[in-house]
Amino acid sequence: PTPVAVHGIYMTSWVASTKYWRDELADFIKHSDINSLVIDVKDYSGYVAFTMGDSMIEEVGSEQNRIRDIKAFIDELHAAGIYTIARITVFQDPVFSKKYPQYAVQTKSGTLWKDRKGLSYVDPGSEKYWEYIIHIAQSSEQVGFDEINFDYIRYPSDGNMKDIHFSWSNEKNKQ
Repeated sequence: PTPVAVHGIYMTSWVASTKYWRDELADFIKHSDINSLVIDVKDYSGYVAFTMGDSMIEEVGSEQNRIRDIKAFIDELHAAGIYTIARITVFQDPVFSKKYPQYAVQTKSGTLWKDRKGLSYVDPGSEKYWEYIIHIAQSSEQVGFDEINFDYIRYPSDGNMKDIHFSWSNEKNKQ
């Protein structure tokens, strides 16, 4: 069950994939008032942290299988009474944008738009991408996460905003 008051910490997929670090943090959680753990399932890079066994996700090529024993790790956390939250970075997604640039935020000249950090985004109006994110969320639920946290559900804001084009969102706005 969801804790009445969620007191959590965040763990990147890289930390969750490093047994020593994650065991140390899990032990810290067990001996504190913390009752929840947020783990990156899909981060700013666009890569997903474990093999999901989903053909749509495999087609994108975004699986890195960083957390090879995700199910066992979640079971261990549950056994210790720890509530697990999967963090999914949504529209900031360089992997999907590179694979399917037609769904990405673009420059006015039609190239891939990137923010100040060099990261690309998917146009929030792309329904094909919505389906992809749903597949990631469902796969996260199947391995045992208690809750899904969708992050970066927004348009980009920290790059050259004068040279940005949203072909999918703009088409929806015209209807």
